[in-house]
Formats: sequence, C-alpha cells, structure tokens
Amino acid sequence: MIKSITGLFARKGLVYPQEIKQFIDHYSRQDNWHNIDKKTGNLGYGWIHYSLIRNLIPQRVLIIGSKYGYIPAICALACKDNNKGLVDFVDAGYDYRNLKNKTHWGGAGFWKKVDTKKHFGKFGLEKLIAVHVMTSKMFCLKYPKRKWDYIYIDGDHSYAGVRFDFETFWPRLRKKGFISLHDIYTKNLGDLEYGVYKYWTELKKGHPNTIELGGDCGLGILQKS
Repeated sequence: MIKSITGLFARKGLVYPQEIKQFIDHYSRQDNWHNIDKKTGNLGYGWIHYSLIRNLIPQRVLIIGSKYGYIPAICALACKDNNKGLVDFVDAGYDYRNLKNKTHWGGAGFWKKVDTKKHFGKFGLEKLIAVHVMTSKMFCLKYPKRKWDYIYIDGDHSYAGVRFDFETFWPRLRKKGFISLHDIYTKNLGDLEYGVYKYWTELKKGHPNTIELGGDCGLGILQKS
C-alpha cells in the first residue's frame, strides 16, 4: 500500500490511479464534494490543500469538519511528505438525520462510531492526525493558545456557524498562513440550507488576497498578510 502522495508517482511522473482510487474510496466514499474524479485518479481540491501544505511546511494544520476524513487525510499526507507537521481535526460527530434543526449539518455521525486510529491508519496517518470529536466552540475553549499555519473550514455550514469559525480562528492563524472555506457556491443541499456563500461574499470585500476555485461546491482561499 502506497502511504504518501510522493509514493503515488512513478519515476516518469505518472500518477498511479489505482492507489488514488483506493484513497478516495476510503476517505470520500460515494460523496464528491471536492471536484474528485475517481475514474482518472484526480484528487480535485485535494491537490490544492496538499500543495499549499507542502510549500508552507506548517507546524500545525487545523481542519474543521469532514464527513469521512478526506481533507484531514490529504493534509496529513502532505505533512508526512514534509517530515513535519500535525493535523488537528475537529468534528462534532453530528448526524443531520437525527437533529431537530436541519439547517446546516451534513455529517453522518461517522466520528462517534469509527475507530479513528484504524481509519487513518490504513494509509499510515494515525500519528499525524489528532482527532477531536467536539464542536469548534468546545475545541477553541479547550486549546485557547494554540495557533496554526493552515486552516480549513467545512463544519457548520450556516451563516452564523461559518462566521463563528472564521472570526474565532482567523486571529489564531499565523502571519503568511492560509485559510480556506469549502462550499462557497453551495446554497442548499436537499433540506440543508447553507450560508457559506453569503459569508464568503462579505469576506472578499475586506480581504484582497483571495482565490476562488470553481466546481459544484467551490473553494475559497485567502492569505493572512
């Protein structure tokens, strides 16, 4: 089993699609929220997160929200290939099907049922990812002094939720670091109402260093200058 993205490349620079397909099957499953193309072995937005971390060489990375661990795993692979860095992965473990308020949560309750060491251990990432099954509010109170070089927000998709996450963790992003928001184009998904697109529109007015990546969901990235 190939256990790093460096190992996914042959000497001639060709990607091993079969290994990437196994990675996608394990951490994304049937969902495709990240411009993934399993048929061609394309990691979609995953390449962006991996490349940024490889260039930043961060000490710590913060990931807020992931249904099955796709982005935390991608970021941990980058840290693995850097021989440096640790991923803090925060997810409340909510299952939107069991909630009375279905305005923003898209989780499947996965993190309250799975053995996270085994789940991330399939690709040798269990020592690089610290899993925190709690809300982002609980997490920030538990670790009030911790800072990060790269932050990814994909948790509470309501307007109030994404605003809280950004305004809470932006001050704790180190200078020259990057923060990214998923679902900047998504307005709703079934009966789930998303508010990230509204907040992203506001953010762009006050932050000139922004990049938008297209796709069905969209990814917004901005740097702390």
